[in-house]
Amino acid sequence: MSRLESTSASLPPTPPPTGVTDTNPAPVRPGDRVSVWLKSAYGAAGMTNYFGGQLIKVLSASIFVAGMGMSPAHIGWVFLIFRLWDAVTDPLMGWISDNTRSRLGRRRPYVLVGGLLTGAIFPLLWLGQPEWSDGLKFGYLVGIGLLFYIAFTIWAMPFQSMLTEMSPDSTERTSISAYASFFGKVAGITGTWIWALTQLPIFNDPVTGETDSLRGMRFVGVVIGLVIMMLSVLPAFLIKERNPDFIRAQAKVPFWPTFKRTFTNIPFRILAIFALVFSFGINLVQGQMFYLRTYYALGGDTVKSATLTGVEGSIAMVLGIACIPFFQWLCNRYGKKETLMLSTFIILFATWISWFTYTPQYPWLALVTGLLLMPGYTGMWLVIPSMIADVIDDEELRSGDRREGGFNSIFAWMSKASTSLAFGLAGMIVVWCGFEIAQKANQTPEAFHNMRLSFALLPTLFLVPALFLLARYPLGYVRMNEIRVALEARRGRL
Repeated sequence: MSRLESTSASLPPTPPPTGVTDTNPAPVRPGDRVSVWLKSAYGAAGMTNYFGGQLIKVLSASIFVAGMGMSPAHIGWVFLIFRLWDAVTDPLMGWISDNTRSRLGRRRPYVLVGGLLTGAIFPLLWLGQPEWSDGLKFGYLVGIGLLFYIAFTIWAMPFQSMLTEMSPDSTERTSISAYASFFGKVAGITGTWIWALTQLPIFNDPVTGETDSLRGMRFVGVVIGLVIMMLSVLPAFLIKERNPDFIRAQAKVPFWPTFKRTFTNIPFRILAIFALVFSFGINLVQGQMFYLRTYYALGGDTVKSATLTGVEGSIAMVLGIACIPFFQWLCNRYGKKETLMLSTFIILFATWISWFTYTPQYPWLALVTGLLLMPGYTGMWLVIPSMIADVIDDEELRSGDRREGGFNSIFAWMSKASTSLAFGLAGMIVVWCGFEIAQKANQTPEAFHNMRLSFALLPTLFLVPALFLLARYPLGYVRMNEIRVALEARRGRL
């Protein structure tokens, strides 16, 4: 055990203030509060997380498969390659930002440069041509995608670390995360209509007059790139690092020892494994929603499917926004772990009921599944960033240094790696179910039956064990108050 670890381990537990329990946190101190303006700026910049990450996966089936003619299995391999790339770049970028000592702080220079590069490269993702060979399509998307995700990582890892640095209060961090969740839902509402926008008549093929979503995406992609460049850089100008003297005095540490030490933190290990198992289980079947809606429920009508996707996404995002205050209250009333468990149960129920909601007789029932999934995702991604911030405080007490970049980057990579591995396997599962993209709506009954069955039941095999693991997470409000008091005592503030 190192000197710092020995010192932190020897600190006695501090009793919480009167009235503080795991269902009744201490009031937020005035100095710990973050202004609505800064929360909004952070949340607006966080829309880049959706445009740079989730939107590309959302559009993969409609643009890369239906528009460019790529195989679903090839798309799965593309995203698997991206996440293997992230295995190197995410932890490395987190370590670099943790060890940066500049006049502007550890995060702001990277947020500025990474945000501008992310927006500039985004439109290039959609320049592939349907007439290219399968190998050329695959190679182009991989090449541009790797460049894009380098830029995105330069921005994303420091940006995610800023949430922890904005306030030392566990409850206030949940509030910041709620603002980020709100703006993420606003981005999601926009994203659900992107495919429909690409099918507007102004983007039709000038020769044949047919709908050309790939051509439309090239125009829309330029606009999204400009939006990314404007929003992503806001924290670089507005959010300053807390405790700069403490950070400057913190020794720089080598990459590999800090990487290994991250996994010795038990709360982090529980949270990271939960996210890994959850992401893998749900994303094994998430991509099937497009195929079931478009080719099973709607008989291959892509225009109606795009409209339904937009309607579902818009209603779901509005519902998600409406749920944010509820989940924030739930966190403060019952605890973050309990809120995360409830969110997971909601997602499980949504997958079970999909057996009845995806039907050609009543295609609009497909809305039900999307609407049920959204509250679950809202609660989950509202509370997890706040929980990671608590883990970082726990680690400072244990080891004596702060490594926001290291924890956030490793967590992000584990989540993205499991998502992309599942996404890669999902393409194969679609094929194994008997689906053939060339047949479109003319699939065998067995193929559709197998896809519906896997969507309804496969996530259960992963989400239920993840819930049992999450039950062991130890950082409630009482423990976080003890950690807060001990850290301030160490820094000489009490």
